[in-house]
Amino acid sequence: MTELDLALIHALYAAFDDGTLQFSFEPEVDLRTGSVPGMTARLQWAHPDRGLLEAADIRAVAQYAGLVDQLDQWTLRAAVTECRTWHRMAAGTPIRPPRLWLHIGSRQLARPAFAAEMTGLVHDRGALPPGAVGLAFTEETLGRADPSLPRLLEALRAGGVAVAVRAFGSWIGSPATLDLLPLDLVRMDGRFLRATLRDLEGEAVFAAMVTLARRRRTVVLAEGVDTARFAARVTTLGCDRATGPAFCPPLSLDDARQLALGRGLPTRPHTPHPRPATSTFHMQPTA
Repeated sequence: MTELDLALIHALYAAFDDGTLQFSFEPEVDLRTGSVPGMTARLQWAHPDRGLLEAADIRAVAQYAGLVDQLDQWTLRAAVTECRTWHRMAAGTPIRPPRLWLHIGSRQLARPAFAAEMTGLVHDRGALPPGAVGLAFTEETLGRADPSLPRLLEALRAGGVAVAVRAFGSWIGSPATLDLLPLDLVRMDGRFLRATLRDLEGEAVFAAMVTLARRRRTVVLAEGVDTARFAARVTTLGCDRATGPAFCPPLSLDDARQLALGRGLPTRPHTPHPRPATSTFHMQPTA
């Protein structure tokens, strides 16, 4: 173990309490209304010497230090606490803050008590509205899970937690994932989308997936949309929502709170919207 490794481990222990562990937030945009029905929290570590470390680097340090479970618990609690903050700040207004999504790995999913612990967090100190928090799993994590997975996901949803598959297509891209599992949202991997939509045959395959998702009442989101042209194409092919640089980069905590309360971003115009269904900030894809 090098001196640098030891320094990172000691710093991670301290980070659980010193405020250097934080989130950035990636908005998802409704392709028809321009509203923001959800945001994904992404863990970061503002290390005083190494700069901003992303989730994969943080997890590597945690694994080396034997702190993975502590990191997972901290992340869940911090994300739910932030979601609770959004709803507390919106109390007494017609605004319903966006759903807050959090990425969950196979280690957490495999824990027998995971569903009960998660729903307990959501209902602690006064229940959040149903669906205020959502958990997103990779297709590989879901594909390799225990056969009891559908019951576990149903237990989460019954406890008020939304469920999504993310990076769909980056592992197998099997339609069975859409057909067999209780999902609120499927996030189509951007590279998978581009590969699938190169020709008419690929478009037909994608259209069949969208039809299947519709039948299951599952929202379809395109990840990594980086141009207005691509945004228009996935809209035409039936995607409901999108994320990516064509709409908005990941946001800081303060900007995410502004967006969650329908106040737009400090540097962007915002048009009031009378419906209380989602945040009222509207984003248009850039060229």
